[in-house]
Amino acid sequence: MEFNKKIVLSALVAAMITFTGCGDSGGGGTTADTTKPVVTLVGASTVTVLQGATYTDAGATAIDDVDGVKTPTATSTVDTNTLGSYTYTWSATDAAGNVGTAVRTVIVQDEEIVYSTPTSTILSGDITTNTYLTKDKVWTIDGLVAVKNNASLKIDAGTTIIGKNGTGALASFMIIDKGSKIYAAGTATEPIIFTSEIAHNGGTAAVGQWGGLTIIGNAGNTQVGPYEVNPAFVAGTTDMADNSGILTYVHILNSGITMEVDKEINGLSMVGVGSGTKVENITVNKSDDDCIELWGGTVNLTNINLSECTDDNFDIDDGYSGTVKNLTIVASGTTNAGMEMSGTTAATFEDLSITMNASATEGVIYFKKDGIGGHFKNVVITNNLPDTYAYGTFLTTGTPNVANISFENVTIDGSFAGTQFVKSTLDAQGHPLPTGTADAAMKAIFDAQ
Repeated sequence: MEFNKKIVLSALVAAMITFTGCGDSGGGGTTADTTKPVVTLVGASTVTVLQGATYTDAGATAIDDVDGVKTPTATSTVDTNTLGSYTYTWSATDAAGNVGTAVRTVIVQDEEIVYSTPTSTILSGDITTNTYLTKDKVWTIDGLVAVKNNASLKIDAGTTIIGKNGTGALASFMIIDKGSKIYAAGTATEPIIFTSEIAHNGGTAAVGQWGGLTIIGNAGNTQVGPYEVNPAFVAGTTDMADNSGILTYVHILNSGITMEVDKEINGLSMVGVGSGTKVENITVNKSDDDCIELWGGTVNLTNINLSECTDDNFDIDDGYSGTVKNLTIVASGTTNAGMEMSGTTAATFEDLSITMNASATEGVIYFKKDGIGGHFKNVVITNNLPDTYAYGTFLTTGTPNVANISFENVTIDGSFAGTQFVKSTLDAQGHPLPTGTADAAMKAIFDAQ
């Protein structure tokens, strides 16, 4: 069968043979069948297809411990006219109603890419040709690994990539440079894991055990400077719809390195990344700086889960103007803001949940410096900070763009009974002072919703 555009189909891949059986419980009754059929994909779990081409799935087989061979059916979201990552799910149901599934990831690309797999599992230096990391190996980042020269990096669903421990020049992290692409399409059952070598080898998982993942795009603006960690990497400004690839069902764990003052590697950093890039179902846990930071760019993010990051959990700078949907932040331990925002533009946040159980400074949502705006819709903030906390739920320093700030269905819950809206100033190091006053202007915008 051939499939083009959006496909929802049901296909026979094996003849159905039905067996009837019963178990003896020892007391004259039957034992309930709770075992799911085993569904096995024919071919690879991740495949690629060119945009506009016809996609034919290789199929799947299924067998059940009681019923025997089953006939799996397929459901698909594949749209070969649209770049992105899609799922092709085969499922089989036995007589007892147990459902087994197997999921294939289908990546729709805009160019024919021929990949090679490295002979060594140690990754270091520049990657300048199309490279494929398979899930049958554990791959190690040793030092700075930079994907350059318009090369593409493809990573199998279920792959584990570990970073060596080290700081400064010995820090291990990965950069996808502008013009290059990353195709990291995990699935819910087979996420792609970036973690530390220490944790992978059985050591205690903690922040700061390796660097992180950075993507540089071509959707920068005049506010975006060179990448602060390594100024040799500079975002382009030529294409707001630039496509840096796909990042779906990716976990980034135990990351974050401070190279020097105000030069930190975050769990996930994106510099001038365009809206053609797909970023969905991302988890960042335990970063020794921000969980995610964006400098400029228009990329949209969906289904993001952040926790245990020691600076800001979500940080936007330099005029980031994308839309973030289904962002969940749980701040605990050593941390600062739930969200920090700066730059003369306004991002949009929909279906946002922030739970603040700890914060040293900067509030829950921090409007930093002049000109920043933001649009918030369907937001629940649970502020459980002590009543003596001086930075409130919404903190403002500088002069925000009040005409470009809106709230719709935003609620503040939690045990915090201090001043919710605070306006303060910055000290010489750029940190907010704990001597702020009530921010009537921000409160008025909030109350108008």
